[in-house]
Amino acid sequence: MKRIAVPALVAAVAIVAAIWWLALTRFIPTGENAPPQASTRGTPASRATGSEVIALPEQPRVVALPTPSPAVLATQLTRDQIRDALDLRALYERMKDMPDPTGERSYRLAEAIFHCSAFVDSSAEDLGRRLALTKAALESPRRQELLNFMVERCKGFSGNPAALREITQALHRRAEAAGYPAEIARSLRFEAGSRDPDRADQTATLLLANPDPDVVHELAQFLNLRNQRSPLHRGEDAATRSIAWRLLECEYGGDCGPRSQPVVMTCIVMGACDLVRVEEAVLAQGTQAVVNNAMVMRDRLARQIAARDWAGVGFTERFKAP
Repeated sequence: MKRIAVPALVAAVAIVAAIWWLALTRFIPTGENAPPQASTRGTPASRATGSEVIALPEQPRVVALPTPSPAVLATQLTRDQIRDALDLRALYERMKDMPDPTGERSYRLAEAIFHCSAFVDSSAEDLGRRLALTKAALESPRRQELLNFMVERCKGFSGNPAALREITQALHRRAEAAGYPAEIARSLRFEAGSRDPDRADQTATLLLANPDPDVVHELAQFLNLRNQRSPLHRGEDAATRSIAWRLLECEYGGDCGPRSQPVVMTCIVMGACDLVRVEEAVLAQGTQAVVNNAMVMRDRLARQIAARDWAGVGFTERFKAP
């Protein structure tokens, strides 16, 4: 059997992208019951983790994005309330029958409950062994606090996949019926997209014309699925694109600080628990080149979206397998 030589940078980017998509929802609690917050010592451009100094490139902002509107700020409050819930089942029971005219609450609850599936019907000790990719992860007290919290947060749900699916699908249907943009974007990966691919592309570009972080998150996955057969969307560039799209969420007001999914999951799987920015999470998993390339691609995507350059964004002619 021939051995396949994989360039080091490609391997590094692939590892980062894999952890990136493994990343669960934002879930560090706030308040008096919260575990201690990660340290914020150091400057934004230079932080230390153990013996390694993280040097993030200082790049001028290429695209000027608007100040968050009151509606965006309200969305962030809902996001944070669900993210920080100490008992997600209790919050679900309280919210599930409340009016939800925009569908946002239902969408966020569904996502949070889905991500609980990895933390139910297992002890923190078992999860600690399964999710650790490094020795540092097994030895980190901070990481153990996060695992304990997730087990406690999710304990009201059953590990029965059918039961969880029933709950989340009902919430997603409610969000879609209300017309929540991110839920519409999510639906394109399923029957709505496969039934009429051209209409799915049209819907996706209409949503991207007025982007928000949830829409960006869902359409990144849609494009990844849409273009998976294309030779132009494979290898190192494809892996970097996954990271760049996640960084782009930050540009539109996404949750990208110390409670964000990449930062938290980097702590859980690698034991790097003193990070405060998503770029640091990328660097902890890969190399400076990975960070630089993802930032460059992020800025290019932002320019292309602003210019309505949909082919540049990824809406190229669909690849047809021979």
